[in-house]
Amino acid sequence: MKIKPKKISYGELAVEWLTYKKSYVKESTYANYSNIIYNHLIPDLGKTYLQDINHNLLQQYILDKLKTGRIGENSSLSEKTVKDIMMVLKNSLKYAMNQGLMSVINLDFTYPKNHTKPKLYILSKREQKKITDYILDNLNPRNLGILISLYSGMRIGEICALKWSDFDFKNNIIHVNKTLQRVYLKNEKQQITSKIVISTPKTLNSNRDLPMSKEFATIIKPLKTNSKFYVLTSNLECTEPRAYRKHFASMLKKLKIKPINFHSLRHTFATNCISLGIDYKTVSELLGHSDISITLNLYVHPNLSQKKKCMNILWKNHN
Repeated sequence: MKIKPKKISYGELAVEWLTYKKSYVKESTYANYSNIIYNHLIPDLGKTYLQDINHNLLQQYILDKLKTGRIGENSSLSEKTVKDIMMVLKNSLKYAMNQGLMSVINLDFTYPKNHTKPKLYILSKREQKKITDYILDNLNPRNLGILISLYSGMRIGEICALKWSDFDFKNNIIHVNKTLQRVYLKNEKQQITSKIVISTPKTLNSNRDLPMSKEFATIIKPLKTNSKFYVLTSNLECTEPRAYRKHFASMLKKLKIKPINFHSLRHTFATNCISLGIDYKTVSELLGHSDISITLNLYVHPNLSQKKKCMNILWKNHN
């Protein structure tokens, strides 16, 4: 008598894959995988048997998540969020295929064309001056991180992880080699725990050295305390990104600048660099992008006058 192989649900497979991955990825990455699996994949596909999963089902799943995939709401998810979900789904299914738990299926998918790019908010020159002047007049560890981000493009997690040992005032360099974030973990019992995790930066390229001008270093140096202390607190206790975003929002309100997210400081820095004619490769490395194409797609948008200038130069030099 032939014994039928046990049917395995995607939910069972997802938990097994997550346990397997725990030994191979950073804690923050594991937390992201865990959130995607318990918030999206298991509720959506957990009861589906692996044998019933095919390309068409997953292609439709993408369309559904783009339209009505937000947790607890009947509203759309961004393409990036859906791609993050599909990355976890594809990796877990590849694991199942390699283990012989399901047939090999096509995991290449198509995403609807989106002709609208998200608008990046860039601080005006007036707003930049307002923030800079206020911080210089009220220079303290808490405010310093905002100034550093505006003039270096550092991410908020990198700012929160900065210690005074990361500053080399002899050579005027900031060593960016870690990031801080609070991660949330949900287990199979739906219990949520959170903790602060300090890990290596977002990508290999994010681990970088940022030069400081002599003037900028002169402003910062008087605030330096113990090398082991965090820059934002001047003690051994750190500030997490959520709390620092609130501080930034409070400053904007005080200065009567419209509410914007902290990441706009990074966008403003990058845009300033491009407008000043700094070459794209340098800007990309300062930002810690993994590829120059990210910098080009985000920040380099030639206007009509630049295009006219290009065509005129070409015509004048045709001989």
